[in-house]
This record gives sequence, structure tokens and C-alpha cells, in this order.
Amino acid sequence: MKAVLDTSVVVNLFSSFYPNRSEVAKRIARLSEMGVLEIYAPRLGEFEFISVLSRFLPQEMVREAHEVYMELVADFVGEGLLSDRILELAFSTGYRVPDLYFVATAQYIKAFLLTNDRKMADMARSAGVKAFYLVEEADEFFKLAGVSG
Repeated sequence: MKAVLDTSVVVNLFSSFYPNRSEVAKRIARLSEMGVLEIYAPRLGEFEFISVLSRFLPQEMVREAHEVYMELVADFVGEGLLSDRILELAFSTGYRVPDLYFVATAQYIKAFLLTNDRKMADMARSAGVKAFYLVEEADEFFKLAGVSG
């Protein structure tokens, strides 16, 4: 099963701000480790991940988290492959550019989008992408992935 993992989810692996979200992120990481889930992201996601973590963790910890992130992601999708889709989404939605990258990536690889951002999930759905707003729909996603509880 392929999924695009939004930065809002993967950051929770390294943050204790929202314990429930951290637990969901850990379960997703375990699914990836078990081979149940292939995780993808736009190349922009790597940079966004580092930038967000750098706001609240020391650089050494961010570098260690980055190594974990790189092991978690099966592949990054480059901007060149996404630019036409991003442009069309920009014209049709007017949403934030980083959000467009994640939705375009999900469209390109025909994957689910996993996010903690309600607006991104709604925009993805309007663009024909199956998206899970994990704050409210984590159980539904895990059930689809064949794991529960």
C-alpha cells in the first residue's frame, strides 16, 4: 500500500506536543518497517521536515531525526515530475504551495495522503485523492491497512 506522508504527521514522531498524534505516527512508521506501507513524499517534504524540527530541537537531534526520516521514506518525488500537476492545482485551488506538492505527489504515484491538516485532506479529496485526516480518521486508515487497535 502506497501513502504520501505529510510533514504534519512525520514531525510527530519526534515531538511530544500531541501524544495521540505521536502514537499514530509511530504506528505508521511500524507499518513502513513491516513492509505493509510504502511511504513517499515530495522532495520539498524533506526540507520542510528539517525546517520544522529545527524550530524546537538542537541541530544534532534534527540530523538524527533526518536519518530516521530518510529510512522511513521509500522514495522522494522530484519537482520536475510534479510541476504540471502543481501548476494545475494552484490554478484550481489557490491552496498553499507546500500542500500542493503533497497532493500532487499522491496523484502522481496513485497513493493515499496521510495528514494532520484538515484543509490539506479536504483539498486532496477535491482533487480526487483518497486522503485521511488522521486526527479524526486514523482508525479508518489502520482498518484499511489491515491493522486495528
